[in-house]
Amino acid sequence: MWIVTDTPGDAAAAITRAEAALADRPGPPRPTLESVPADAVVSRLADGRPAAAWLTLTGPRADELEAELTEALSDQQVGVALTRDDLGLPAGAEVDTGVVALPPDASPEAAGVVMATLLSHASALRSLAAEARLLQAQSTGMAGQFDKIDEELRMAVKIQRRFMPQELPDADGLGFDVLWRPAGYVSGDIYDVARLDEDHVGLFIADAVGHGVPAALVSIFIKNSIQTRRITPGVGAGYRLLPPGEALATLNRAMIELDAGQASLGTAAYALLNTKTQRLTVARAGHPAPLLLRGDGRTQWLEPDGAMLGIFPEEVFEEQTFDLDDGDRFLLYSDGFEVAFPGCDQAGRLANEHYAAEFEGLRRGSGEEALDFLQGRLDLQSGSLNQRDDLTVVCTSVTALADVATNRAAADRVEARAVA
Repeated sequence: MWIVTDTPGDAAAAITRAEAALADRPGPPRPTLESVPADAVVSRLADGRPAAAWLTLTGPRADELEAELTEALSDQQVGVALTRDDLGLPAGAEVDTGVVALPPDASPEAAGVVMATLLSHASALRSLAAEARLLQAQSTGMAGQFDKIDEELRMAVKIQRRFMPQELPDADGLGFDVLWRPAGYVSGDIYDVARLDEDHVGLFIADAVGHGVPAALVSIFIKNSIQTRRITPGVGAGYRLLPPGEALATLNRAMIELDAGQASLGTAAYALLNTKTQRLTVARAGHPAPLLLRGDGRTQWLEPDGAMLGIFPEEVFEEQTFDLDDGDRFLLYSDGFEVAFPGCDQAGRLANEHYAAEFEGLRRGSGEEALDFLQGRLDLQSGSLNQRDDLTVVCTSVTALADVATNRAAADRVEARAVA
């Protein structure tokens, strides 16, 4: 136990007082008492710490030394008894965390109780200090691991974004906009809007089962496995665009061949849009029904049949075809919206119906303005900073019809001849 004084002449008296206080105390053997000058405490702590310390400060620097020494000793989990002429507190009163008062006029019995209490706590404090050091080391190691994971996830999202269109195609009379909002760093949702040839644009959305990195990896596999056109062999070889149902059937077989258990499951929807006729054919594989917001105020849910990807090898994916008109807005979206707007609204609609009402607000403004509006609505929801699922919307807007009627008539004649 250190007996610390700031006045050399007080050291002997302080030792004598400490010996008297501990002389008749029962319990463990009396500790070794060592006189340590106040200005040597900090340097001595670098070599080892005492079980407890008794500071007797009477010099002109008492205030300064009290702050410095009590902080240094407390940082090392050393209990401190503090004696000062002007302290004004009874023996054992708390001065600060880990520091108790020991007035100059305290009786040997009172001083003995204070010091014996500090000494009895020393073993527990040493154990706690060792545990704290271990926890600190573990915390530092975990922080390093978290930093590494954070860095890897940031790289993962950059890679995933590379598999999505860097810019959306241009088409006369049509506008394409996307909202992509992962629940974490990466997303189980993936999408594509790609020009397939001069007259066609493919619209694709998929949602891998699960969340986080595993789902993101499967979503990239899905994106790489979807086939939208196929080379035709022979003289004058060219290509043909795969109808949506055939494209999803090909993707379904690839998911089954992946053979990765639940990770091989997912949903998708694919639409083939003729930009000249503004005629759209869509198929889906267990995905939420695409939504058509008509310019005249009508709402159409498109529900072609088709099971989830990765289950039935010979699944047939039904197609629906319809013509887009001026002011129409066609939406492909992920199932995260079913839980993005919790609770019931004033009309009593359930949560999984509420999102449909929110989508009605997407009729207004340009496609970009509509998705900005939806983004704002999502931000207002409780828990929006910790959303429950990935959210994606692919929005196609009809802004003009131009010569669509003529082009449709020509397309109908070609199709009629092909059937005949």
